[in-house]
Amino acid sequence: MIGRPRHFESVVLVLLAVCTLKSGPAVPANSRLTVLISDLHLGVGRDPETHQWYKIEDGRWADEFEMFLQEANRQGGGATDLILNGDTFELWQSLEQDCIYSDKDLGCTEVDALHRLRRVLGAHTAELKALRAFATSGNNRVVIVPGNHDVALLFGRVAAEVLEAISAPADRVRVASEGFWLSADKLVYAEHGHQIGRDVNRFDNWPSPFLERNGQKHLQRPWGEQFVQQYYNDYEEKYPIIDNISEESLGVRYGLAAEGVSSGVRGFGRFLRFFFLEVSPEQFARALGPERAAGNWDVQAIRTGGERFFVESIPADNPFRIATQKALADGTLGLSLNDLSDDEIRAICDYRAVAFQAQRKSTTSPTVTVMPCPKARLGGTGEGVASNIERVRLSIFEEHLDRTLQALQHAGKTKTDRVFQLFVFSHTHRADAGFSPMKYSKRQWRPRVVNTGAWQRTISARQLDTIIQDRELTPRQILQTFEPEDLPPCYPAIFVRPYKENPESILYYWGKRGGEPWKLAQSCD
Repeated sequence: MIGRPRHFESVVLVLLAVCTLKSGPAVPANSRLTVLISDLHLGVGRDPETHQWYKIEDGRWADEFEMFLQEANRQGGGATDLILNGDTFELWQSLEQDCIYSDKDLGCTEVDALHRLRRVLGAHTAELKALRAFATSGNNRVVIVPGNHDVALLFGRVAAEVLEAISAPADRVRVASEGFWLSADKLVYAEHGHQIGRDVNRFDNWPSPFLERNGQKHLQRPWGEQFVQQYYNDYEEKYPIIDNISEESLGVRYGLAAEGVSSGVRGFGRFLRFFFLEVSPEQFARALGPERAAGNWDVQAIRTGGERFFVESIPADNPFRIATQKALADGTLGLSLNDLSDDEIRAICDYRAVAFQAQRKSTTSPTVTVMPCPKARLGGTGEGVASNIERVRLSIFEEHLDRTLQALQHAGKTKTDRVFQLFVFSHTHRADAGFSPMKYSKRQWRPRVVNTGAWQRTISARQLDTIIQDRELTPRQILQTFEPEDLPPCYPAIFVRPYKENPESILYYWGKRGGEPWKLAQSCD
């Protein structure tokens, strides 16, 4: 049932929280401005000989960053909390063959991480100076939340070196060693987001992401990091914008289209989850228009048919299909139907229904390259094709929010009359103004979820496909031709303005058009 927590303990905790919230004292006003951004990915910098950016450097926007911080300071009147919500520093990518151990699950040691960090800090003195100026102005504060790319901040010496480089008073800048940020009034919670659901970047024992081997402490190296080093590090040398595409799975798709199937990676099936299940309900609705499919699929028949289901669920002209066929044939897919819930299978079938209907409507490409799943003979939900993918997405977030609340209460970090009402995550690089995971639930606790997006120049698949068609380029040509500087100068941020009772967020974009001045706007258009 949608909206029902899996564990009885979660139900009790949440009911206690809601009841006390209803009868408890009024929440005091929050007079500070909160600004949340993420994924600056400050990395290896420039080649000292050519003074050109290294291809794998994403943090190229020091001037824009400084102006943005000045605007955030102005808007908050010197009383702004700036939350850097993960991946501020790019500590997964390196110019050296370091942090590589025979055990693939072992990442950097503290000494390794310090070596990487020092190069990053030396390459980004301008951004550090801007943070120092912001943190020492008025009564501003900066909190650096660790993400998966800068998880090394959870090493004590690494965090200390970052704080020393920023060189602001201790009460103005801190690293959130607890792995998240919670506002003083307990109503706004922020985390990077790599621990949500079954993300390939999650750590087993967050926020203690360490493994001990032979008396040495290493960072755990999740599969997502292994993929970055095997895929993005190589491809980004040739295609600098490949991880500036707003959806990570689409970066993989364009890379496969440019390089061919031979460049696929072991365990490719893990990224099929992104390909199928990261599509939002809103995207389904836009793709379908006024038509709706029943979404009543015969899951038992699909499971009987085996893993060919994954291949058959991808249009024939999509490079993912060829890569999936190859991975299935040589045993490197790393994904089975047993790994998916019934709802996830139904969600993939919804995707197939959308692709099938779009192909039937198309005037430019009328060939049908993917067929719908078999439908169950009896019954029918009548909920519309977006319902299954929406149910999967919302249930993942609802479960994560319940676990988060439970952990906060067990740790004494929050009280039953101070339950967070706004949950902010990042990680996916795709900004989201907000949704309610509990919107179909009868529960009274309905926190809103928002995504900061990446403080980067990014491009959507729609924008990229339009450029490819308009300029008659191949995926390889567009990836080779474009540099990050060619992408729209538009950087997302979540603002939470002062409030009396409950926090409300606004998704802003820091950008400019032509010769106009830089400003905050609610779109990039």
